[in-house]
Amino acid sequence: MGLSLPPLSLIQDWYHGAISRTDAESLLRLCKEASYLVRNSETSKNDYSLSLKSSQGFMHMKLSRTKENKYILGQNSCPFDSVPEIIHFYSSRKLPIKGAEHMSLLYPVAIRTL
Repeated sequence: MGLSLPPLSLIQDWYHGAISRTDAESLLRLCKEASYLVRNSETSKNDYSLSLKSSQGFMHMKLSRTKENKYILGQNSCPFDSVPEIIHFYSSRKLPIKGAEHMSLLYPVAIRTL
């Protein structure tokens, strides 16, 4: 089956796995601004995507793994040891993303189990 993504430590409520961008937007549609979730990237098998609801609609930002095995958000964040560290950091600080500079990650969208 090929290489899989490294597990997000102690599976996080906001981690939705292999859902599409469209599915992420459907989940975020009924949520308030600054709601977010993390999913597997559709374009890079070793990366994740952060999907966020903003006042302008939806934003999808790449959480990329560097050569040093660190994670960065977009292109301008400092490196972090894990995706949960990035989420925690930006839950109390503004995002370093053009168009979302005024926002923090405030409302995790928990995965729903039947």
